[in-house]
Amino acid sequence: MKKLNLTGYFLTLLFPIMLFLSYKGEQTLSYLIMLIFLLSMLFRKNRTALKTLVDGKVAIGLLIFILSPFIISLLSGGIVSRVDSNHYLYWLIFFPLVFYIDNENKLWNFIKAFLAGGTISLIITLVIFIKNYEEWAHPQGLVFPRLFFALQTQDFANIMSILLLFLLSFILFYRNEDKRKNIWVKLLLTGVFLLDLFIIIANRSKMVYVSLFLPLIYILYKRNKVYILGFIAASVSGFFLLPKSITDRLQYIIKYKQDPSSYLRVLFWDAAISSFKKSPIFGMDTKERIAFNMNHFKEKGVLNYIETNYGLDPVGITNTHNMYLHHLANYGIAGALSLVYFLFIVIPSKLVKLNFYKTKDTVHSAYIALEIGIKSSYIAYLIQGLTEFNLNKKPMIFTLAMMLAILNFMYKKLKK
Repeated sequence: MKKLNLTGYFLTLLFPIMLFLSYKGEQTLSYLIMLIFLLSMLFRKNRTALKTLVDGKVAIGLLIFILSPFIISLLSGGIVSRVDSNHYLYWLIFFPLVFYIDNENKLWNFIKAFLAGGTISLIITLVIFIKNYEEWAHPQGLVFPRLFFALQTQDFANIMSILLLFLLSFILFYRNEDKRKNIWVKLLLTGVFLLDLFIIIANRSKMVYVSLFLPLIYILYKRNKVYILGFIAASVSGFFLLPKSITDRLQYIIKYKQDPSSYLRVLFWDAAISSFKKSPIFGMDTKERIAFNMNHFKEKGVLNYIETNYGLDPVGITNTHNMYLHHLANYGIAGALSLVYFLFIVIPSKLVKLNFYKTKDTVHSAYIALEIGIKSSYIAYLIQGLTEFNLNKKPMIFTLAMMLAILNFMYKKLKK
């Protein structure tokens, strides 16, 4: 049993590293972790340990969220009638993460692994940027080459922005009693932060820029309200220092109809809202949505535009690029209830109860930084979901599952 648990813990440490380095590797690793976890649960001692480690409200909320798509599908079209419903099973990785991260030492090793994976990915991405600089600096028309590594472009940008928020939280709130060590830690974190910031800016993801604004304001507010004015001033002045290849893309936040990547999202959102209006209770299954969307786009006169700029992959045209509308179109009001309960009631109720920040204690400074990082990152995650269907994209599922495991540990620590 001990060897089995140790193997599970070792694989769990690899999990946040692999997140940044290999999409298929991360998926395969998740299967191995789940297999080891299920074998571990054959032992009564491990089952008892899991019950003490996991927060009941979070576990129930997550299970309702996972099961509701299958129940709705069963009642409306068949259990496999939605092609992406199986992706919700990946949320179960939360339970082995909670089980294997069962003490403070393991928690901080897990967080260090997340930092290590992110740092390696950033360095590789920087090399890619240098190698492809000419192509990046001279975009052709509306085709803006993006900067990323291993992950899909938007997933890369979203996850790197979450890493950025954690880095800033530790830079501003972490304090080590050993002054020399404190300086070296801050220098390391600042170096990775600056590299991450550069890569995010160079990635040219409009929505990531938007999603970072409120979380950064929150972090600075918690540190010193005066910093907010400095941040706004730096953002405004920094905009005019950005290269034209970046500012040219930013204009399409407003001129969205002139940018295919922005306008396509608006068209997909409109189709999702229309399909929800037609089938509001349980949503539509995939075949129904494909037929509905094709007809909807024809009626709107945008089918040729979509074919030219996106393609007419049958399943692809049902990808709403908004996790709230996507869930609503697929599972209706019934599915929305479980989403709202889990994302906007269960998780926030745990986040607001974290109060390490109120202690202002150097001993707890790492937990203070972690608390601010978790809260700001969750805000960013919810905003990111406005333009991506993160609820069933594996890298984003794994990212939030890791955040939930950390939140679960911190909440249980407060209750001791």
